[in-house]
Amino acid sequence: MPEAKATLATTALRVREHAIRMSGGGGCFLGASLSCVEILVYLYREFLNISQDLLDDPARDYLFLSKGHDVPALYGLFVELGWLDSARLANHLSVHDQIYWHPNRNVPGVEFHS
Repeated sequence: MPEAKATLATTALRVREHAIRMSGGGGCFLGASLSCVEILVYLYREFLNISQDLLDDPARDYLFLSKGHDVPALYGLFVELGWLDSARLANHLSVHDQIYWHPNRNVPGVEFHS
């Protein structure tokens, strides 16, 4: 049975909050992130056969995100899924972390750089 709409909406709101906080330092295309939040939340929570336990499983589902400017939404969702520590989001403009401007394949759950 699909997750309740209210729970998905709450997750989407939290993902937006993460993206907005990430944009505070500049260098963030916020519109790209905000425009895809519901789609990402639904896909990862309801549709895709993927979880933190399956990230290394070649038989899992894959999502190739070609719009790299929406990475704040993706990383915000990874926080909500428990795949990424929220403290790392503050480093997204730093050279000291792999969380930066575009998706980074070195971050678990990201399939390719765009």
